[in-house]
Formats: sequence, C-alpha cells, structure tokens
Amino acid sequence: MDNRPVHAVIWLPSTFYSAVAATLVEMFELVNTIRGAPAISFEFVARQADATTTPGISFHTRREPSQRMDLLVLLAMPGMQIPELVAALEEESRHAAPLIASAQRDGAIIAAHCGAGYFLADAGLLDQKRATISWWLKADAQRRFPKVRWDASRVLIGDGRIYTCGGGFSGLELGKALLRDLGFAREERLVRKLLVLPPSRQIQTPYEFPLTDLLPSQEPFRDRLEALSKQLGALDLAFLGAQLGLSPRTLARRFSDELHTTPGRWIQDRRLEAAKTLLESTKLGISEICYQVGYRDTASFSRLFNRVVGLPPGEYRRQSQ
Repeated sequence: MDNRPVHAVIWLPSTFYSAVAATLVEMFELVNTIRGAPAISFEFVARQADATTTPGISFHTRREPSQRMDLLVLLAMPGMQIPELVAALEEESRHAAPLIASAQRDGAIIAAHCGAGYFLADAGLLDQKRATISWWLKADAQRRFPKVRWDASRVLIGDGRIYTCGGGFSGLELGKALLRDLGFAREERLVRKLLVLPPSRQIQTPYEFPLTDLLPSQEPFRDRLEALSKQLGALDLAFLGAQLGLSPRTLARRFSDELHTTPGRWIQDRRLEAAKTLLESTKLGISEICYQVGYRDTASFSRLFNRVVGLPPGEYRRQSQ
C-alpha cells in the first residue's frame, strides 16, 4: 500500500442487512480513531442514489467508486424463501458484475457476505476455490456452481484475496479478518475490545435448522415426507415407498425433480437433524441418540456426523449450548 488511506467500497444490493453495513464502517472508523489519522476511507456504492433497507434505514450511496479500490465488500440480500431469494440474487449479480471486474483490475481484496457469494461464483472468481455461504443456500449453491469447493460448515473462508462468509452476523468475523489482512492487526485487537465483540466462531452448522419448521409449505409431496420423517425408527427407502405408494424408481425421480436430492441423502439429513436437536435439547448419551435416530453403530454414526456437520457429536453439543 502507498501512503494514502486504504480505500474500501461496500456494495449495497436492493435489500441488505443494515446492521452489517453499519458495523463494518464503525470498525473502519475505530481504526482511524486508534491511528489518530485517516487509515481507511470508505464509501457505499449501489444501483440507486440512496439505498434503503426494508425497515426504512437509508444509506447515502454513489453509483461508482470515487477512487481505486483496495477492498470491495459485497453485502447480502436477506430472505428465506429460497426460489425468490435466488432469483433476486441472480438479478443483483448482473449489476454487481462490473464493480467486481473493476475491483479485480484494481487488485483489490474482494469479500462476499452471506448470499453475495453468488455474485463471485457467477463471475467465475470462486472456480476451484474454497468458499462458504449461508447455510440455507448451500444446496442450491452446490447445484448451480459445481466448480466451487463449497464448505458451508465454515463461518469464514479466505482463499487468496477472496473472502466468503456465512449468514447474518458472520459479517463480524469478516470485518475482523479483513482488518488483519489489510495490515491493521494491532488495531483489530483493540477494535474487538472496544466493541466487546464475541469470541471468533469458525463453524456455522450449530445454527442450522430445517427451514420447513419456519416457513409454510405449499408442496404436498414435501409435506407428506415431513410427516413421515417423524417416524425415524422406521425411516428407510422401503418405508417411504410403501407409505407414498411409489416404486423405487418413481420415488427417486420425485426426490430429484422436487427436492433436488436423493431419497438416501434426504433420510440421512432428517436423521442428522434429529440428532442435532437431541444433542441441543437433551442430556442423552451419544449411543442413545444414535439408536433413536435410526442408526445402530455409534462409531459409524459419530464418523458420519463429524463428516457431514463438521464437528463430532460431543463438540457440537458443547458449541450449541
């Protein structure tokens, strides 16, 4: 870096998390205060003259950066209705693409918060790179961008000068990492103390839960499956086929067409979700939980849980308390 302040640009999509945008600039301002001189300059860039969040909080923006970028942060678009959210991300990606290309030419660090990882994946910046994304988008992201080495169990992943992070307030972890990468490690330690930031988190899987628990479904096939999933002890391919009146081939096709997964993977996911719930809400031992969710070998269950969730069952219980 030369003697000028590090220049950060924060891209605000049509809707965004105002708290994350505000926290990032508060962190930058604190670095300037600690330094006693301008060390980081920043500005918001968006399609519209003033970006406004759903609750009505406004941010003054520019249409283009006023100077060369050292850092570009792309904020996420909130939402839990996956088809609608993905459609909005695809639309926003077209508008963010020129800014991403400009940041590449400037040699800037480029960071994507939450679902904004779609913008980088669309631009090809994540091909063959490790990346994370909001846990509720991981299945769609893996399907749409198979060249990316997705690991949605992680809160934050840095690969070279590209950063991606998970949902919501993973933006705190992103802000801390960016300050260190920009050469403000001493200031970052003080910022953490001044803002009383929580200890760093590395895994987002303890925050996952089935979105079907929160959102109303209008899909009869999915509704019937969710009802059957309560019978974990009997849950296998033969049971599903018999209860739904479908042949194994038709069952596999319905899963592929409507849920974009396989029956076996769906059963595994339901069992592991139930295991996570029991780990969080009971004091049952690992062996008892293993049997209750339909597995018979504790060691195999623990290996599977660790591989899929990213933590052993006991450590998951500790982090979810």
